[in-house]
Amino acid sequence: MQNKQLGILIIAITVVLGSILVTYIQNTKTTSESTGCYQNKECVTLATTLNVSHLGIGLLFALLSLGVYLIFFTRGEQALYTYLEREKKHLQQDQKLKIVHMLLDENERKVFDAILNQEGISQQALRYRTDLSKAAISEIVTSFEKKDLIKRVPQGKTYTIFLKKSI
Repeated sequence: MQNKQLGILIIAITVVLGSILVTYIQNTKTTSESTGCYQNKECVTLATTLNVSHLGIGLLFALLSLGVYLIFFTRGEQALYTYLEREKKHLQQDQKLKIVHMLLDENERKVFDAILNQEGISQQALRYRTDLSKAAISEIVTSFEKKDLIKRVPQGKTYTIFLKKSI
């Protein structure tokens, strides 16, 4: 059962129990007034009943508060949970990229950083960004593709390079 439905159910039960309790208190008060006992020893049970009924009202208000909380305030908790899950995935992504970065040599790092900074970069643009030869870029990109780090998409006479989402 979802929190909102549970909250509505608790409020409904509280209203029903509250109306029964208020009716019981009124009947007890009427009985005590009709017998004329307020401070007599004979009316101790009526006084005790009234005290217990007031405790019951306190408990009903606690239940009512719980129901209102479940209806209105748990959405914020769900949003917080969603945000934390998203941040967790983001941190995992950063950690994976750091590990990949540590495993690369200097030229591979240059190429990897250029691809990371500009998704969909062309091999020709990689040459200008990294100051590496066409052959070196081609070799590194082929190596990345074999390691399943990137995806090359043909675009005219060159390729556009994207990082794989699985990284």
